[in-house]
Amino acid sequence: MKEKNNILISVLLFMSMFLPVISLILYCFGYTVTLISYTAFSVVSALIFVVSAYVISKAGKLNPNKTLRILISLLPLFSLINALIYIYKSKSVAVVICMIICFICSAVVAERICNHKIASVLTSMVLSLPILIVSFAVVFLGNIGVNTIVDRIYSPEKTYYAEIVDSDQGALGGDTVVYVYKNNKLDLFFMTVNKTPQRVYLGDWREYETMQITWKNENCLLIDSEEYTINN
Repeated sequence: MKEKNNILISVLLFMSMFLPVISLILYCFGYTVTLISYTAFSVVSALIFVVSAYVISKAGKLNPNKTLRILISLLPLFSLINALIYIYKSKSVAVVICMIICFICSAVVAERICNHKIASVLTSMVLSLPILIVSFAVVFLGNIGVNTIVDRIYSPEKTYYAEIVDSDQGALGGDTVVYVYKNNKLDLFFMTVNKTPQRVYLGDWREYETMQITWKNENCLLIDSEEYTINN
């Protein structure tokens, strides 16, 4: 039983810390990470968290070492970070529900193992506020901040590609944004890793409808006859 609990705890720690940690590390080197499906991963995460929280809460005395206790005490915090990432990326009500479940279960596990009931409750209440705020925005203001890729144009040798994005911000208006990506995306089993895109242009909403955009050469993009140099 103890071995099974240790496996569950390890799985929870890995699932909670992987995306924030790997995203931060790769960001420092100029790369971004994108999951194949945030909705699918949120559902799987919720199921694993529920099962793990139930098993651990019913287990006998647990005596993890000091390092493990510290990591477990951070579960609610990492669950919050994951929730904000997942909700922002997906803008899905299903993801909101799953992330709230993960957060509650992480607080249950942290309280059960670390045995700090008052601190756990207070921390959970404080940390839950950002989730509730973002969730409200997703459920009731779902059309705000919707980005739609309207066109993708490759450079002559296909080293780069430019994406024209229509950023619809509802009542706040919007923007037309042009990002340039390096065409060397790494496709892994459940995520993709790509060089952080360079934003080369920010214009008025729906400006893309009349925008003239083409590549002058492999490192220069022309937008309405104005040149934009691409940094390697």
